[in-house]
Amino acid sequence: MRKAIPLLMLAALAGCSGGNGGKPPVVQFSAGEPVLRVNDLPVSSALLDEVARGRGLDLNNPEQRQRAIKELSDYVLLAAVARKQAMENDGAFGATVEAQRLQGVANATMEYYARTHPITEDALKAEYDAQVAKSGSASYDFSQLLFDNENEALKASEEVLGGKDWAAMYEQWKGKAKQARDFTDVRLVQLPAAELVEALKALKAGESTRVPVKSQYGWHLLHLTATKPVTPPAFDSVRAELHKRMIARQGEQWMQKMRGDAVILDLKAPKTDVAAPAAPAPAAPEK
Repeated sequence: MRKAIPLLMLAALAGCSGGNGGKPPVVQFSAGEPVLRVNDLPVSSALLDEVARGRGLDLNNPEQRQRAIKELSDYVLLAAVARKQAMENDGAFGATVEAQRLQGVANATMEYYARTHPITEDALKAEYDAQVAKSGSASYDFSQLLFDNENEALKASEEVLGGKDWAAMYEQWKGKAKQARDFTDVRLVQLPAAELVEALKALKAGESTRVPVKSQYGWHLLHLTATKPVTPPAFDSVRAELHKRMIARQGEQWMQKMRGDAVILDLKAPKTDVAAPAAPAPAAPEK
């Protein structure tokens, strides 16, 4: 989830319920030793740490520390003004604060879940091995003609079967194809359809598919130019990115379970005719 630090902090500092005459204190988080005092309001060092973390600031650097202090003290000053002027009674103000508060709680909850459900080194290595196996040990250079209808694809493939050179056939038919393109250094894992994976794996360099390959995108004719061995990146070089992806996937799986268990009703959904989904556009291999 994306953080919007200024609004999140304002939301946290200008909440609209609790003690103090029905209102929470201006600075609601007070755990730990105070590091600042803004007028008569003490501010926890943990809040300054969080602002610095969110902005990528080093509190040991005097200039960056002052930037973090300025930002956090601005939040406190604005929250105090909001309290003094009873801005929480304005509907738009209250909705903005609550939406940002909920976003902040959601972000912190996901971070807490990730922190308390760490990805083990064994799991990272297993994922690395699985990705290496899935990617394969070769990259492919190939040409493709993609057709909307099977008849034209068959006519083009018949010319190849009749002995016509692929390059000549490609030039003749590329203006009639939905897509005519050369690809280089493509890994099988990047291909958008399993049918294309199987077709390329079955070819040797210099060979073409003998019949059109049907996928969700249309009818493909493929010509394999070359295969090249690929050395996978070292585990240590991709560990950080792999960890980030696994944390994101773990969090999304957790969210999917909660969504599945929840009852979510749109009480005022607009009544519209449900249109049929558009057919997917032809996709090139993912880079």
